[in-house]
This record gives sequence, C-alpha cells and structure tokens, in this order.
Amino acid sequence: MTDYILEITIPSGNAPLEETIRGLLFLSHSTGDLLVEEDWYLVISAFFDSPEERGEFRNDIAALEGIELREVDQERTDWLEQYEQSLVPLPIGSKFVVVPDARLLDERAQGRIPIVIPQERAFGTGSHETTALCLEMLERIDVQGKTCVDIGTGSGLLAIGMALLGAQRVVAFDNDPDTLGVVGRNLRRNGLERGRVVQYVGGPESLRGARFALGTMNIIPEVIVPLLPVVSSLLEPGATLVVSGILLDRKDDVIQEAAIAGLELTDEAAAGEWWCGRLIATSGGAE
Repeated sequence: MTDYILEITIPSGNAPLEETIRGLLFLSHSTGDLLVEEDWYLVISAFFDSPEERGEFRNDIAALEGIELREVDQERTDWLEQYEQSLVPLPIGSKFVVVPDARLLDERAQGRIPIVIPQERAFGTGSHETTALCLEMLERIDVQGKTCVDIGTGSGLLAIGMALLGAQRVVAFDNDPDTLGVVGRNLRRNGLERGRVVQYVGGPESLRGARFALGTMNIIPEVIVPLLPVVSSLLEPGATLVVSGILLDRKDDVIQEAAIAGLELTDEAAAGEWWCGRLIATSGGAE
C-alpha cells in the first residue's frame, strides 16, 4: 500500500497558523501526521490513503499565507511487522519458547514447545514476568489429559500452553469482547483443532456445574480475590489453580483469601517484584 503525504512547511513560532492547519487536518481524511521542527521552520507531514483525499486537503489550505506544500508518495511501512521481525524467540522455563511469528523460530527453539503469539495487543505475550511465571509453573504440573480453565485469558497464551502440554480440553474466557477474535486467531496460529480450546466472553458464573482439574488466573489481586470463591467451586477435589499478576507485597492477602475459599498454597515462584502461586483445592472447592 502507498501513503500519500502532503508536506506542509511553515515558519517556526507561528502558532496561529499551525493551529489553523491542525484544525483543518482534524476535519480532513488524514490518517495521521508527523511534525518535524527545525530552528526556523517546521514541517507537518499529513498522511492520506488516496491522492484524491490529499488533493482535497491541499485545496483546503492552498489559500493560507506563509506555507509551502510538497507532495510525496511512499510505500507504507508496516511498523508492527518490522518490530515483530526484530524480536527473537523467547525461551521460557525448560519447555516453552514464545515467538510473535513462526518464521522467527531458530536453533534456540529446538526441543521446546513453540507458542506463536504476535504483538497485537497487551493481552499477554509471554514477555512479562507474570505470564512467564505461569508457564514455568505449568511445567511442574502434570497437565496431560486434564480438563482446564483459563480465567481472564487475554491473548489465550496460557490456554494454548495447557493445550500444548497435553490437556484434554481447555475453556478460556475473558470479560473483554476484544479477546474473542484475538484468541481465535492465536488458536489457529498454533494449530489447535476446533473444540480443543473453547472460548467465550463472560465470567466464571457461566460455568457453574462444570468441574476442572487445573485452572489459571493471571490477572491482578483486585480481580482475583473476589473471584476465588466461585472459581474454587469450579475445581475438583485436589485440583490446581495457578495465580499470578500479583506483586510480592500482595501475595499474603491472596494466600489468606484463597485459604478461606478452600485453596491451599503448595508451591510458589517469583521474578522481580512479581509472585506466582500454585493453590490446591482441599475439598473440591467452596459451594
């Protein structure tokens, strides 16, 4: 694709003129603009999707005094793709490697389970300590053949991780509707057959009556703590709940509330200021 750019040069210090141009830009079909300021002049580069839209805006500002105009056509740069291609595989724990694109897999990924998660949104890409802690904790758990749930799934990374570790079925949900398409695309990127991971938008109350052997919650304490009783009710006796997204100075609060909900701490890990805990349902969860 091509960007059709109109470069508008005006004298530095002419705030009223700059404000007029920006006001007209706001009302135009411009997809964005870039400002470069030198000692005695500044250049506003306005971007358009077509030469017609650029020409229309040029006509709108042609009568302004003290401006110089220059048209530039250039191939559009996909900055997100360039950023992703600059990344390298991210080994996590002893089993996983996370990459934004399968083409980036190299010798560092040999012998590891690849999870392909692009940098679409800040839903969870494996680069944050909390997500890495969860994956490392999952490595210590026998996931094979288990029915699992990922609460606040975000990008679906942890649900995908459990499926790739051999889970029989994973239910992944989030209250953010934007995650629906993101998770679906990530499932396809990782070759997970239809039905292996089930996703929906909503909360855990929709799962009453279901029982799981393993669950993950990588959110924040303010969300985790109120959900612990209902999440506990979804767990089989002896089931595991991995919680993360918790600062070290909040872990005691979470452990205390988990105990009230029938969940006992059996393992933990930390990275930097973040904490992750493995909780066991001592009596099949609170009803």
